[in-house]
Amino acid sequence: MYTGLSQGVTAEQAEWPNVPTGQIDQNRRMAGAEILISKNADVVIVGGGVIGCSIAYQLAKQGIRATVLERGRFGSGASGATAGVIGPLWHLDPAHKAVFGLGIRSLDLFPLLASELAEGGVDPEFQHRGILKVAFTPAQVDELKRNLTWQGELGLGVRWLDAPEIRELEPEVSDGLLGGVFSPREGCVNGERLVDALVHAATGLGAVFLEETEVIGLETSGQSVVGVRTLTGSYQCGHTVLAAGPWTGIPGRWLPQALPISPVKGQRILLRKPGFLPKCPVRSFEGYVVPQADSSLLVAATREEGAFDVRITVDAIRQLLATAIGLFPALEDASFVGARAGVRPGSPDGIPIMGPLPGWDGVSIACGHDHAGVMLSPGSAELVASYILDGDPRSLEAFSISRFDAPAS
Repeated sequence: MYTGLSQGVTAEQAEWPNVPTGQIDQNRRMAGAEILISKNADVVIVGGGVIGCSIAYQLAKQGIRATVLERGRFGSGASGATAGVIGPLWHLDPAHKAVFGLGIRSLDLFPLLASELAEGGVDPEFQHRGILKVAFTPAQVDELKRNLTWQGELGLGVRWLDAPEIRELEPEVSDGLLGGVFSPREGCVNGERLVDALVHAATGLGAVFLEETEVIGLETSGQSVVGVRTLTGSYQCGHTVLAAGPWTGIPGRWLPQALPISPVKGQRILLRKPGFLPKCPVRSFEGYVVPQADSSLLVAATREEGAFDVRITVDAIRQLLATAIGLFPALEDASFVGARAGVRPGSPDGIPIMGPLPGWDGVSIACGHDHAGVMLSPGSAELVASYILDGDPRSLEAFSISRFDAPAS
């Protein structure tokens, strides 16, 4: 629970405590130098991906000033390399009610969030045009229709489309199409733009965002976390959130106990073909073609468990090109714009880990979202911010790290 440290001071004074106002600008100019200085914040968030920045934005809306510390550039990891698909019906297991409910809640939050952020000055390029998943084999048809049984009960307008109906929407789709399912309430967002928009909007509300500021450890007092250490100083705070993506799982970096976060590498490519742009994200059983606001086409994504690098590989490009051309043969002569890789934070059971860390006060975790980080970010931030504000962890019980505790013998 947040207890507060910097009430009664301005944002500048809190960032540079015990420094005369006239020297603040000079200190900022020297921030890149090896200056060891202690600073205060209400909440420190370790990690400037979509989860960390979303939490900072939600806290800022409640008047809580968070400082977000990012080891690289904001959105430079998995959040910037994402496909940006907002599709809980295709990516979350309805049998896990808490996770699926979080996905639906996030889906409901996205339109208003995107509007708020755009009004704040940076458009996250949210496209609310639905998602189309298509089938090319009888087995794929059977699977889609089985899922449609429960999807149709959600009241989201999900419906089956025969091949001629799909061709009316997407005339360039590949021969052999047998049908598909259209989910009109889902959509996509530009992950990098979303992070930029969150940073911009939260800054305007008093949050502080620092890039290229790697946190190298936590400051503790007994069983309480009271701040963090960087290469140039420390930050004292009322609450610390570990949202550092796959780096959250580095052994010994944070606390004595291991945090079960593992790296999952993903790659995607960008293509461009003048005059060609699907009306919405189109998904086969191999991957996505996602239209972008600048008329390029994002093709996603590969998956490599345990890989902790961002190399672009020939094999991944080959795989993604096959996905794109398999969906839309006209893309065979598209221009190759570029490729990108990111490392997602995975968890042992594929479910996010959020909430307090047992045995410690003043610290929580928000990580392990894997491929669904952008998709689940609004709802996750809502839950974590609420916990920081009121100290009640019950809404996060389904995501607690305690589920990995070994059963008593």
